[in-house]
Amino acid sequence: MAGRGPVCYVLLCGQAALLLGNLLLLQGVSRSHQHNATDSPTHSQEQPAETPAIAAVSSSSSSNTWDYLGPYAPLVLCDHLPEEFIECEDPMDHGGNTSARDELGHGCLKFGGQAYSDVSHTQVPCKALDGIECAGPRTFRRGNKPCIKYTGHYFITTLLYSFFLGCFGVDRFCLGHTGTAVGKLLTLGGLGIWWFVDLILLITGGLMPSDGSNWCTIY
Repeated sequence: MAGRGPVCYVLLCGQAALLLGNLLLLQGVSRSHQHNATDSPTHSQEQPAETPAIAAVSSSSSSNTWDYLGPYAPLVLCDHLPEEFIECEDPMDHGGNTSARDELGHGCLKFGGQAYSDVSHTQVPCKALDGIECAGPRTFRRGNKPCIKYTGHYFITTLLYSFFLGCFGVDRFCLGHTGTAVGKLLTLGGLGIWWFVDLILLITGGLMPSDGSNWCTIY
């Protein structure tokens, strides 16, 4: 018991020293907070003067286009962006009006076609998506878009209509050829001859939707 007295005394002195150190540390932190609080009013008075300049720079940089600095620059030309980073409009239908197509500079005179050589191609207006940084104008034209549209006509469905209900002109009604469909209905498929001819025309591509659209390929 006599040997434990000095040990306890040393432990008590150590705890007292730790407590004193913590008190000094807390006092230093409180003084630093007070010093920052006294400096903050001057800092807050200077900051509003700088904020409009920063906002003006950011607004001007967002409205202006970036200049193209070459192939080694970090930004590519906007008209060179991949398809997933741009948004393009559908080809415009001029309905055979050549002067309107020439004046606008793009668009389709006709839609549809069975072979690749029969399908017309045109440029369409495109723009870079918001949030995508690129050099040059953000609106541009991207060309060689096929003049093809889909309006819900399916080849297999129309072929089945023509085979089973062609004598009543159902196939031509579905394709939008209403006038000839009525004549086919009244003559019961031309006594079978018209029914057979339309069946051959469907298979060979001679009978298509009246609006110039192509067959849908996804069922």
